Amino acid sequence: LFQTDVLREYVPVALPLMLANVLCPSVLPDEVAEAQQHVLELQQMMEEKPESLVVELLHVAAYRDNTLGHALYATEEDLPLCTPENIKKFIAEECTPDRLTVVGVNVDFQELCKWTARSFAEQGHSLNAAGGSPEVVQPAKYTGGEIRMARPNPLCHLIYGWEVPGGWNGQWLAAVTVLQMFLGGGGSFSTGGPGKGMHTRLYTDVLNRHHWAESCQASSVMYIDSGLLTVYATVMPQYGDRFHEVLARIFEGVSKMTKTELERAKNALKSSIHMNLEMRAVMMEDMGRQMVLSGKVGTAQEFTRMVDAITKEDLLEVLRVCLKSPVSFVAFGAIEKVSPYAEIAKRFSTVVV
Repeated sequence: LFQTDVLREYVPVALPLMLANVLCPSVLPDEVAEAQQHVLELQQMMEEKPESLVVELLHVAAYRDNTLGHALYATEEDLPLCTPENIKKFIAEECTPDRLTVVGVNVDFQELCKWTARSFAEQGHSLNAAGGSPEVVQPAKYTGGEIRMARPNPLCHLIYGWEVPGGWNGQWLAAVTVLQMFLGGGGSFSTGGPGKGMHTRLYTDVLNRHHWAESCQASSVMYIDSGLLTVYATVMPQYGDRFHEVLARIFEGVSKMTKTELERAKNALKSSIHMNLEMRAVMMEDMGRQMVLSGKVGTAQEFTRMVDAITKEDLLEVLRVCLKSPVSFVAFGAIEKVSPYAEIAKRFSTVVV
């Protein structure tokens, strides 16, 4: 993802510069060496603050050895392969115009098309022509599984995930997003205020009742043909074997959802959609992701209608569908007390919704 913010009159200058840097950068040896150093620094930083790392590891566990399960971040062992020649080869093979999506916000569409076409014409001698047989995209194959990384850390970081079949283009997109908002969550300390999630189920039934839970948050991530419903928690190390039981009871309690809770979750989701789209950078990224995932861009009004149509039974059904898949699980940090994977998987397989 490459993006830039410029005044509208500078689009004819900025767009060719950005596309040239995306499609045919110089890739100097000194720049590659500096980037390799940043990789090591990023790896250390992620282990110190592992929120992003555990999400990455969850994908590796959930889609073992295929598609979405391939590592996103380079490791120290990968650095010898990160040479200027290999990087140029990757860009030439993968970053071709036929795979590119160009998005503009607050710019005339015809102007955007004109300067994009001119940029390609100027760089045409160095670009591979699109054509030939189209690339066959392998479907994501969900496997489930676990990864454990014991590291010096004051907390035990746990993340659980289940597949959402069909992902962005499946039938469960709106339902699983409302379910995520209903479960909600947050940190054990919050200053309160609108939108803090303090009335959500994970907040009221986990953080308010279990002093050993430092944070607990539900989320979802969608791809073209698959997705994940996840719950990420940090707990005191000596209670690492308790959280999966608490979470299983939370899932079993979804059937007791009240009409007020459902409406609150739907309103919170609609508010979040409209508020995020007020920021131009977020709108631009959202439009690009939608184009990549589905080849079209839905409006906030269309998503609002989808959310309004969701019922309590829809949430129960999508939770049942998710729990049919084997749990994906990552434990990071002080994990000595965490239960065996077989015990965790067995407990979630017996959840009755």
